[in-house]
Amino acid sequence: MQGFALTAPRPVHSLRRTLLKKGLIVRVVRERGRAILLGALLAVLVAALVERWWVAAGVVSVATLATAASLLSRVARMEAVRESDERFRTLAETASDAIITIDEQSRIVLVNQAAETTFGYTRDELIGAELTMLMPTAFRHQHQSGLARYVQSGRRSMPWNAIELPGLHKSGREVPLEIAFGEFTRNGRRFFTGIARDITERKRVEEALRRSREERLTELERVRKRIAADLHDDVGSSLTRISLLGEVVRRQVGATDASLAEALASIAELSRELVDSMSDIVWAVNPDKDHLSDLSQRMRRFASDVFTARQIEFAFRTPDLERDVSLGANIRRELFLVFKEAVNNVVKHSACSRAALEFHASPDGLVVIVGDNGRGFDLASRDGGHGLATMRERVGALGGDLRIESRPGEGTLLAFTVPLADDTPAEATRRNAAAGQPLPT
Repeated sequence: MQGFALTAPRPVHSLRRTLLKKGLIVRVVRERGRAILLGALLAVLVAALVERWWVAAGVVSVATLATAASLLSRVARMEAVRESDERFRTLAETASDAIITIDEQSRIVLVNQAAETTFGYTRDELIGAELTMLMPTAFRHQHQSGLARYVQSGRRSMPWNAIELPGLHKSGREVPLEIAFGEFTRNGRRFFTGIARDITERKRVEEALRRSREERLTELERVRKRIAADLHDDVGSSLTRISLLGEVVRRQVGATDASLAEALASIAELSRELVDSMSDIVWAVNPDKDHLSDLSQRMRRFASDVFTARQIEFAFRTPDLERDVSLGANIRRELFLVFKEAVNNVVKHSACSRAALEFHASPDGLVVIVGDNGRGFDLASRDGGHGLATMRERVGALGGDLRIESRPGEGTLLAFTVPLADDTPAEATRRNAAAGQPLPT
């Protein structure tokens, strides 16, 4: 019987023919880095029994090396995972933000030192507890239903990045937090990690800045009232006295000195114009007049005085507003000056018998329309006249648009629209400060 006698090794092609002749096929299949499977081991055993001893020894050596490599690879992977876990724990423990990981049932499985500091609980008190213990009561049901819905459908009920939500300290006080969420899977289980930053100091600074702005705006309003009162009582009254005295002296001089009488009349007229201008300034500066109704009343009063003095029939339509919108001093003043210039142009240049005026609020802003049935003019030849350039500049500075339609003999229509500012700066600040930020849902 031919046994395991020592003979010279056969060439590779001879060994291959032998294996094929005996109907043996060695099949090596790699699965996750393993080089040898059951089929290869069976082939080794058969070769050891029917072939030379060196065949079995060679295959066994290869199998041993492959198995050792697989084991070394597995050990390396386990070591890498262990090192990764150690790095994560080190980073988590040294982080200044609270880090909390929960499972699908909202049970806390990991916390870092910062979480203990932020919420006042020890690690032993937190591990295994419901995450809702760190939330105000009003948010607990929302969290539970939102998490259950996300686990089932994958649909989020709120953003996961940098959202502001309140936390609950062990002492019962609320802690303002800025939170970001993340998700990962390990060993077939889903986990969720939240990183929460205590923004108590940021909120304190923001509140201090808000109070400071409110105080400055309140002081500004007091200064505006004082300026308005001083201008009205001192400068306005002095100009009025100058105008009256000039008129009195002009009458006393009479026809004895025509040149002096003309100069005195000019002084009186100039004084009256200054009184009117001062009145406009006082009205614009006074914070008690920061409303759309005040602007509408002043427009109506000015138009009535001017058109009545020139015996021009006019209609001023101001539809009732649903609310009395607050306006800042600048927009009130600019709107009134443009309106005043438009009315003066009608009186001085149109030679009209009727005028139509309209002032209302639209979705695009505040709309003012001034029209007349006068002589009109050619826009191409006189676009820069009658103060139109100044009016365009004022309206443009407010972010608005001015439109003019006119033809010789067909009258003139001037309309301008400016964006509506709902609040004065002070009122806007107060409103924003009083209104809380909506919670994400």
